[in-house]
Amino acid sequence: MMMDVDAVFIDTNLLIYATSDQSPYQSRSVEIINRLIQDGIPCAISPQIIREYLVVFTRGLSPTDPARSAALNNIHTFLEVFFLLEENQQTVARLSAIVADRKTGGKQIHDANIVAVMQVHGVKRLLTYNLDDFKAYSQWIDIMDPNGEL
Repeated sequence: MMMDVDAVFIDTNLLIYATSDQSPYQSRSVEIINRLIQDGIPCAISPQIIREYLVVFTRGLSPTDPARSAALNNIHTFLEVFFLLEENQQTVARLSAIVADRKTGGKQIHDANIVAVMQVHGVKRLLTYNLDDFKAYSQWIDIMDPNGEL
């Protein structure tokens, strides 16, 4: 599915900060996501974002910990609010091309995969606090700083 040209891909860190009471970025993250939604700008995530979010919020928790249930409830909310962009053969092929082109490896594969998913689905803008992690891909995507003006 090709997304609207104005669509914004939401990186995991925004969702983590927006749902973490201990985050100094919580209010700004919530404000920015709400503003995008109120302005009618389509916001997208991918299965990778869901996995990364769950890794952070379930790390070290017992199966009965209430925080685990809260994280799962947040996932359901994300799926209601954001478009979920599919990972498929096209995104894997694009990821392979990016890795070959950029000589990317290790943890950078996660970022390259986000870019691959964005490209296959026609999403040009990425909202992330990890600006430096995505500079290598700036020829393909626009990196939006949540602390700046949108």
